[in-house]
Amino acid sequence: MLDRNGPDGWVRPTLKVFLPTVFSTKAILDLQKLQPPIEQQLELLGFELVYLESVKEGRDSILRLYIDHLHGATSKRKVTLDDCVTANDGLVTWLDVAFPDLREIMNLEISSPGMERPLTKTAHYHRFAGRLCRIQTKQPFNGQKRFKGWIGEATHESVTIEEDGVLKTIPFEIIQKSRLAPFDEDKTPQPKHVVALRSDLPDVHDINEEADIDGVETSADNEDQEK
Repeated sequence: MLDRNGPDGWVRPTLKVFLPTVFSTKAILDLQKLQPPIEQQLELLGFELVYLESVKEGRDSILRLYIDHLHGATSKRKVTLDDCVTANDGLVTWLDVAFPDLREIMNLEISSPGMERPLTKTAHYHRFAGRLCRIQTKQPFNGQKRFKGWIGEATHESVTIEEDGVLKTIPFEIIQKSRLAPFDEDKTPQPKHVVALRSDLPDVHDINEEADIDGVETSADNEDQEK
C-alpha cells in the first residue's frame, strides 16, 4: 500500500507491508536496542536510517523507517519507490532471521524523509544549515518546549538556532523531535545572525527528497504540526 500526499503536487514514496495481526503480550518494542542493527543493515543496502519510530494506527502497530541514500548530502539522489522496495526486501529477509518475532507483532513501513524531514543527527543540521526547523524538547528549556528557528552552528552536543532574531543553543539530549519547516520559510522573518549560511541555499522545493510518481495513491503525513 502506498500513501502520503503533499502540497503542490509532491509525493512521498512510501511502502507499507501489512502482515496478519497477531495479538501478543510481548514487551513493548525497545527502539533504542533495535535501531543500531537496523541502521547497520540499511547501510549494507546502501541507505541511511534517518529516523525510526513505532506508531499505532487503529489496531495496527507500525514500525516506520525514514530512509535516505548513503552520502545523500553530496550525491543529491532522491529516494524513489523502487528504493523503498529495495530497502524493504533486504530488511524483511534479514529481520526474519535476526528478529523472527518482530514481524508477527508489527507492520513495516518504509518511507523517504519528506520535505519536512526529521533531523536526528549532527550531520543533518550541518546539511541543512540556514533552513528553518521546528524543535520540541522533552522538558521546558529556558521556559519553552517548542522552537521554530533558522539552523545555525551544530556540534556533537547541541544545535544553535535563530528564533525571532535571538540565538538559542539547544542540547541534543533534551530534543524530543525536530523537523525541517520548509513551508513556513516564506512567512517567517528572515534571520539576522545565520544569514551567511543561507547565501547559497537552493530554492526550498529543491530540498525535496521525493520523486514525482504518476498514478500512485498517497496520503498526507500524519505528523502533528508543532505550534
